[in-house]
Amino acid sequence: MSQIDTILKRRAGVFISLSSVLTKHSFECGDISSLIPMAEWAKSCGFSLLQILPLNDTGNGNSPYSSISAYAIDPIYISLHDLGLETSSRRERIGSHKIHPQRIREIKLKCLRDYFTKRESAKDEASKFLDRFPWAYSYVAFRVLYDLYEGKDWTEWKEEHRNFQAGKDFVFAKERETAFFYAFVQSLAFQQLSTVKSKLEEMSVFLKGDMPILTSRNSADVWESPECFQLDLKAGAPPDAFSEEGQNWGFPILNWEYLRKTDYLWWRNRVEYLEHFFHLFRIDHVIGMYRIWAIPAEESSARKGWFSPQMGASKEEFASVGLDPEEFVQRGLIRKIFGDRYIFYWDFWKEATYQNLDESVKSRLFPLSEIHLKEDEAHWREAGEDILSALDRFTQMVPCAEDLGAVPGFIRDSLQKRETLGIDVVRWTRSLENGTYIQAKDYRRNAISVLSTHDTSLSMDWWDSLTLGEKEYAHEFFFGNSLPETSEEIQLGLLKFALSTNSLFSIQMLQDLLYPSRYGIQEDPKAHRINVPGTENESNWTYRFSFHLEDLQRDFELSQTLRKLILESERL
Repeated sequence: MSQIDTILKRRAGVFISLSSVLTKHSFECGDISSLIPMAEWAKSCGFSLLQILPLNDTGNGNSPYSSISAYAIDPIYISLHDLGLETSSRRERIGSHKIHPQRIREIKLKCLRDYFTKRESAKDEASKFLDRFPWAYSYVAFRVLYDLYEGKDWTEWKEEHRNFQAGKDFVFAKERETAFFYAFVQSLAFQQLSTVKSKLEEMSVFLKGDMPILTSRNSADVWESPECFQLDLKAGAPPDAFSEEGQNWGFPILNWEYLRKTDYLWWRNRVEYLEHFFHLFRIDHVIGMYRIWAIPAEESSARKGWFSPQMGASKEEFASVGLDPEEFVQRGLIRKIFGDRYIFYWDFWKEATYQNLDESVKSRLFPLSEIHLKEDEAHWREAGEDILSALDRFTQMVPCAEDLGAVPGFIRDSLQKRETLGIDVVRWTRSLENGTYIQAKDYRRNAISVLSTHDTSLSMDWWDSLTLGEKEYAHEFFFGNSLPETSEEIQLGLLKFALSTNSLFSIQMLQDLLYPSRYGIQEDPKAHRINVPGTENESNWTYRFSFHLEDLQRDFELSQTLRKLILESERL
């Protein structure tokens, strides 16, 4: 039986931000060694899946989805204790829900630098790591220059350092010691995380990692291989009911045409590296494998964007209905993309410059915005399936697609046909016909049922936000004639529903599993949220639980209740 067949069984899992879970030996945030007691606790409750957020090096930032390398692991996750190192800053009592990543990173790097200097075999280990993983050469060179330029974008570096080869040559000639140090740090992370994978396998617990679809413009990947990206465009999401301006993520979009010519070598290298650590992997924003929302680099609002790639309407097609496309470019309704082809902005028809047009012009212009829609959809589907099929060829990890948001029907059909696991968030899993909640037995099998994600409010925060008729309906649907009186009872009921769904996997955030009032999460769920998308809230990505994992392991009442729920749901 293959690894994929072994894993693809009805299972329950726990989802954490690794930095949020401390042990008695952790230094101010969770680290790689924290995964062992976390998995032990999960196993004791009956869970067999453990999911974590990306571990990529974020440089001076906090978001794991905005990294300076698509490969390198952030030094904050290195376990100092496993190396026999201790610091005076470790405390028995956790006084805050917030960590300070930059402070932790700086202190750990200082400790690791001392360790590197004293360890006789350190340079040899670093050299072997560099030889084994070529991506590490560009990463360590970038990391050294990133430090020298205090985190400034590489396009602002001196001209000789903006060139990848020249910059790398400079680092390995003038800053060789520091370059080998950063390679050594990555070799330590590799050793620790690959060891954890083996130990979890012995427990029959499978580790699910996360692969962001994009990387920061200010990253080793873009610096080394700008041809893999379209630097004149930024990725995001179109306007919707939650954001009038849409979302502008700021990341350069991928040059899929170039990547296809290389048989997706960049992706192959990424997933092959991840496979050293994980049994499953989350494909971030899988919709972007089919098409992605592209925004001109000079624009701040996502409204001036379009789905890329796109055929657009040709100059001849405009001329055939007696229109000059340049007039509408000047009106800010369309944009020339390549050759003589033009795309229409998302809600061009809402603009005053469109509304002021003569009705006869509108009647000829508007149809051009949809002229090649079916052809585009066919191309998008083919392109996305080609990319996902390539990933299947590259790895034995189980792929899990993040397919949340406004997912077009052709993408849902494609993922369903491929039997690719998607995600169903309970609060959003409703009938497309009348908006009613879907019964647990009717959930799609090729999916993961969840109450919350790292980008949503917690389940009790959502529940508390329901008003009037909506809350009455939710009470009736999830609890029937039973009337839960406490937040504990409500949370348990929601957990029971999520676990009972037809979904192959049901993976819940640790926050949503800690239903007892003694943890304080259900009483103030907003304080325990990981991220609020579209905000620059300093609390984003810095959450930390107020207990040690050793304390959680002693909560037999909690583990027994969760174990009972999992057994009732017939999950592993």
